Amino acid sequence: MYSQQLKALVLVAERGSLSKAAEELYVTPASVMKQINALEDRLEVTLFTRTNQGMALTEAGRYLYDAAQKLMAESEAAVQKARAIQQQTIRVGSSFLNPGNVLIDLWNRISPAPTEYRFKIVPYDDDHLKILSVVSSLGKTMDFMVGSFNSAQMLRLSHFCQLGEYRLCIAVPRNHRLAGNKMLSLNDLHGERLVAVKSGDTLQLDRLRELLKLTHPQIILEDADYFYDMETFNRCEVTGSLLLTLDAWAGIHPALVTLPVDWDFTVPYGLLYSPDISSPAREFLSKLRTVVEQNP
Repeated sequence: MYSQQLKALVLVAERGSLSKAAEELYVTPASVMKQINALEDRLEVTLFTRTNQGMALTEAGRYLYDAAQKLMAESEAAVQKARAIQQQTIRVGSSFLNPGNVLIDLWNRISPAPTEYRFKIVPYDDDHLKILSVVSSLGKTMDFMVGSFNSAQMLRLSHFCQLGEYRLCIAVPRNHRLAGNKMLSLNDLHGERLVAVKSGDTLQLDRLRELLKLTHPQIILEDADYFYDMETFNRCEVTGSLLLTLDAWAGIHPALVTLPVDWDFTVPYGLLYSPDISSPAREFLSKLRTVVEQNP
């Protein structure tokens, strides 16, 4: 937005020589001198004194140099503002259990153009009684929710784009006999109460529950609601029960230790979005899918 002549003025003033300024501008010293001479002729002002030791600003040149610095800074700020306005804004839902930064960090890590979009975080509560109404708001207050959303009830209200998988783990209270284990076996869980999402809503978890009932009836299954919230974690800490959880939730509750189990059970995680997704969000999702496929 500012002329190359002003940039040449600033660089020559700061470097004190034509050759050093020319290096930064990727031109010859003669080209820099030509720009300085043209600026002086156009303004009818002598900006530099030329000596064998280099170039020094005149009093008038010093004044113009100070003004040029401010102009260049304001021009750069204006350009950045214009680029920000042009950026499409993607609204990402975020809660304590399902933070929106998972999507933003993924995009920034794998996208060839991470600054192409701006992200607006839209907070929501993990309240198990209200979460379906939050899902219903997709496309209105937010474009995406990111997390392990493989609930049949949620999928009746939205679409899902899988980005990866989370491992199923077991969380135990820190004072529990199993808390010091590096890994749990199913035999370790015999006689224990294991809190898990109740059956009928999540296929992968239903299969796990059936397996436990058939092969390890010594494990006492307790039903949580269809959706976890922080009270689910609090309940296990207070009662001493174990909790079927995700590796992504390790550290969610400071009084619980999340341990891996010697099984191969995983659940998908990814994005929930409205069937009536907006054009910018649809474009973003398409690009995200492409870069995820290229960066497995």
